[in-house]
Amino acid sequence: MSKQRRQRKPATGAYTSEFRYEFLSQTATLFRRRFLWFTAVVGGLGLLTIAMLIVGFVVSEGGGSSGLFTSPNTVVAGLAIVLLSTLVYLCGFVYALSTRAGAAKLLPISIGIVVVDGVIQLLMREFDMPLAMGMFGYFISYTVAAGFLPWSVRQAAVPAAGIVGLNAVLLLGLHGLGIATVLQSVAGATAVVPGLMTCWWRQSSRLRDSQFTFIQRRYGEVRRELTDARRIHESMFPAPLTSGEVRFTYRYQPMRQIGGDYLHVANSPTECGTGERLCVVVLDVTGHGIPAALNVNRLYGELARLFGEDPCIAPGEVLRLLNRYVRLTMSTHSVYVTGLAVRVDPVEGVLEYANAGHPPAFHIGVDGRLDQLDSTTFLLGAVQDGEFDPNTQILRFDTGDRLVAYTDGATEAQDGAGRMLGIRGMQGLLSSSTTRPEGDWPMAILSVVDSHRAGPPADDTLIIEIYRPLTAARPREPAADEAPAAVQAEPAAEGHSSR
Repeated sequence: MSKQRRQRKPATGAYTSEFRYEFLSQTATLFRRRFLWFTAVVGGLGLLTIAMLIVGFVVSEGGGSSGLFTSPNTVVAGLAIVLLSTLVYLCGFVYALSTRAGAAKLLPISIGIVVVDGVIQLLMREFDMPLAMGMFGYFISYTVAAGFLPWSVRQAAVPAAGIVGLNAVLLLGLHGLGIATVLQSVAGATAVVPGLMTCWWRQSSRLRDSQFTFIQRRYGEVRRELTDARRIHESMFPAPLTSGEVRFTYRYQPMRQIGGDYLHVANSPTECGTGERLCVVVLDVTGHGIPAALNVNRLYGELARLFGEDPCIAPGEVLRLLNRYVRLTMSTHSVYVTGLAVRVDPVEGVLEYANAGHPPAFHIGVDGRLDQLDSTTFLLGAVQDGEFDPNTQILRFDTGDRLVAYTDGATEAQDGAGRMLGIRGMQGLLSSSTTRPEGDWPMAILSVVDSHRAGPPADDTLIIEIYRPLTAARPREPAADEAPAAVQAEPAAEGHSSR
């Protein structure tokens, strides 16, 4: 058995065990209630039969009629047999009612009651006693029991096999081997078939209904858990930054309620200490849904640790340390990550980036120039730490410039003919408009992706725009005789939020 199969088995076993325990608990509760009804109804019918025998005997004595009630001995024998059978059922009823016994105790008692009833019917036939019906009488009592009690087919087969076997022994042992006795034995065996079929049908129906109810309830629980998980998942994402010299906005569309794309943002002071650099890390974990989101949660904690220990950490170093983490903890499970790390310094007017197998981002200059920021190194987790070179790149990022990054859910969206939007489609879209409002690209790109795509999303889609707005004022340089503490920036204009 492979390691992957061994890892999946406990989850399946837990589900099966949980359902089995619940089904057995429901059966136990149902069994007690049905047992009480069964013994009460059959016992009550027995008492009614006894009353009818007594009334019939009294009437026959007064009218001098002949037949079953002509002999007091016959009446006494009939009453004794019916009374014995009735007492068996009534004793079971009283025991279950007084002791609050569970299904574990009532199951053998129910089997024993039906077996005793069958033995009485067969002995009455062999001794040619009044009201003797033989296997036909057992057919009635056994079928009634199967209709009342939630027996499984295996449990129902125990009293059926016992009485059918006893019937065959009595017929062949007392009447000899012959065609008539063999046919009677076979006919007696068919008497239990309706009861067995009833048990099979009822158990199958209960099992099917229980599975439906169980799955429906679990689905509701999973939906509620997914809602909570999405709330937690979204809380890890930063709020769009709509003020300051460097801003960003984004749109996130997971394939399911939660997904494997992630955006991490942090700020660090500039080298001269007069401003803040914006650090952005975009990650895309292999897979979708809950498994990918769980890995995102792990990466969120690792990124929080890296920036917490070193707020000024460079983009290349972020990817190098993430590669080590993914290589040691995720790649052994065939989980890899593409990543783009960016740091914008508004004072120096530069953008540093390193791209680990992520789809190329695009730098849109204020003059409309479009630069493609291709991958600079391996995807995270693919190679050992010593082989990983982030190859950090630096480019100018002046006022009015923008950077658009995205995950492959955008470029791999397919139309009805199977054609992807692709890198060229993204490039053509970005170069088609140079007058789009700042911060508007994520919503515009997502609309194009949704229009291009045929059917529901096949992957998570995250689109980010980092921009230096033309309306943002630069920090004023302090005068020669002015203390650095007096340096203040003019209030920044409110940006566009996409969330």
